[in-house]
Amino acid sequence: MLVNYRSDYEKIAMGLLSFVPELKPLARLQQEMQWHLKSESRPVYLWRDEDDHFIGIGCCEVGEDYVLIRRLSFTPTNRTGRDIFGLLSAISDKYPGKRLMGTLETQPIVTNWRRMQHGQ
Repeated sequence: MLVNYRSDYEKIAMGLLSFVPELKPLARLQQEMQWHLKSESRPVYLWRDEDDHFIGIGCCEVGEDYVLIRRLSFTPTNRTGRDIFGLLSAISDKYPGKRLMGTLETQPIVTNWRRMQHGQ
């Protein structure tokens, strides 16, 4: 289930983002969070599993006709297509009419999700 980021989820969000190798240093991780939180056009979403545990995070940038998936991170045991594609589908549903796009890092995942959506 897609959950909007709130300040009381800060430690959870930072814990999930700490799985991203370039965000390992605490200062870099804090800088990334602050960058997203400074603008409403850069929302952060958490992903909950069926047991109500937070298992993933998606950091986005919303434009006029697109949603750019800047960061995706999941707990090591939940890095499955089902969980990742579930998060991407929920973000896509939240922004109907906008195209999901990825960065150089996230585009392969977005492309695989899109293929799955279209049955290719």
